[in-house]
Amino acid sequence: MSVAARWLRVSISSGVGATHASPSVRSRRDLTGDACVAPTPIDDRSTIAEFSDRLILCLGCRYRITSEQQRIRIDGQHEHHCINPAGYRFHIGCFRDAPGCVVWGAPTAEDTWFRGFAWRYALCGGCSAHLGWRFEAIESGFFGLVLNRLVTQEIERLDS
Repeated sequence: MSVAARWLRVSISSGVGATHASPSVRSRRDLTGDACVAPTPIDDRSTIAEFSDRLILCLGCRYRITSEQQRIRIDGQHEHHCINPAGYRFHIGCFRDAPGCVVWGAPTAEDTWFRGFAWRYALCGGCSAHLGWRFEAIESGFFGLVLNRLVTQEIERLDS
């Protein structure tokens, strides 16, 4: 097993960057208590354009992950609060693309937060930190990134 795979297994099982919910929680659920419902159709997702001047970087190594222009709404909202089967809570944001992430693992629909989407791990391309998940359907997909593992940075403009 590679060093990155061992680190990933330890960080995911220990919930690095997550908060722990009640051990009685055994399924991925929205923190409101309702199961996360299917996202709105891909054609109906909207970009949140007001954040167009900021990059999103890995908190740990400052590697460029995506930009605020890639923010999208899934099921009517950009941010979601979900719990994994081990009871760890994650506050994720949805992004159309995250070119700074490396997607790892085989897709699985088991315990998915978004009905109709399988998930894979999304790791930082700079330091291999677990930043979230890539959610994939037959002809579409998006990234669900853990917001407290990211930092924003203003884009410096040469014409200013």
